Amino acid sequence: MRPKLLKLATWNMGGGILGESHQRNGNPSLDYYAAVLKEYLPDVVCLQEAHDYHGHREGQAEYLARCLEYPYFASFPISESHLADNASLALGILSRFPIRDAVYQQFPNPRLETVSPHGEPWRLHDKGYVVGSIDLGDRTLGLVNGHCFPLQRFGVSPTGPMFTRMWDMLTEDLLASGGAGMAFAAIDANHSRIRELLAGALRPGSYLNAFEGTPTTPKGVQKDHILYGHAMRLLTTTIAATKSDHFYCQVSVLTDGLPNDEPNAQHN
Repeated sequence: MRPKLLKLATWNMGGGILGESHQRNGNPSLDYYAAVLKEYLPDVVCLQEAHDYHGHREGQAEYLARCLEYPYFASFPISESHLADNASLALGILSRFPIRDAVYQQFPNPRLETVSPHGEPWRLHDKGYVVGSIDLGDRTLGLVNGHCFPLQRFGVSPTGPMFTRMWDMLTEDLLASGGAGMAFAAIDANHSRIRELLAGALRPGSYLNAFEGTPTTPKGVQKDHILYGHAMRLLTTTIAATKSDHFYCQVSVLTDGLPNDEPNAQHN
């Protein structure tokens, strides 16, 4: 097999609304998101918090796919949007290659509730992940696109025992998806130390973490993570500040089938 260079990305797009999150009914700026994607030209990009309108109007993943001429896209609504009326937050995928067998897996929701700093009631919305594959022609790339609960807003830790089942579930699907060493996982974990949550997947001969201890939000916190299979060679990582409340994160990898148990990348 000839090596194939791939650019793989993740971006929590917050309903397409620029600035701080939790802006109710702000105006989406999808042309800005399209311009950033056009600058970096990922082959596959996983989106979190893309708005889906259940067929009543064009969803945000579909809009970006059309504008940027991605031949394949998918959108999986997972919960009512806290950002806009008549919309759902969705996990989106844009791809230059066919998307195969993509299904949504929902995390068990403990239905936590709290009060926001502004006195508004908050409840834990459903979260989960999409697991599937990308058909590269001469090989298959396992794919996971996930968005995890913002548990810090509810005063609990994701490492607590009530969440063990959730991480076991995600770990099992990560291992099944990346069993051949060809896999890409884009996860907004809402937690910086992802190894604390997914140690079973981040082990020799399985997944590698593309970047650690790197802020992915303007507040200097890492929430977003890219994991890649051991049969892929990491070349570069890009963490780009944006006008959104999450940075744009991308890796370039070489699918040469050679194990790479230690990252060796140049960071941009």
